Amino acid sequence: MKFLAIMGHEETRPQVRALFQKYQVHMFSNVAIRGCNCDRKKLQQQSWWPSDEVSATYSSLCFAILDDDKAEAIMVELEKNPIAEDKDFPARAFLMNVEKTA
Repeated sequence: MKFLAIMGHEETRPQVRALFQKYQVHMFSNVAIRGCNCDRKKLQQQSWWPSDEVSATYSSLCFAILDDDKAEAIMVELEKNPIAEDKDFPARAFLMNVEKTA
């Protein structure tokens, strides 16, 4: 089993939902995030790390727990066809192993 989280601009949430539906994955949940709209010069180091130095943007984090094969297929699709409202800031996906659930 895998834990797949996809984070992008709030406007990309419907596209992420559609991607999960395409692979018959039930989204576990989604979370609204007040994130960082980082300066491009600062993107060279840890662009994913939030900072209070710049104005905020609203993002969405959608996640699911799914079979390995579906998770890999979604990751491949995201690499080929990034989800983005702004091509310079595509949605980011995080894939992790699930060792145990209770």
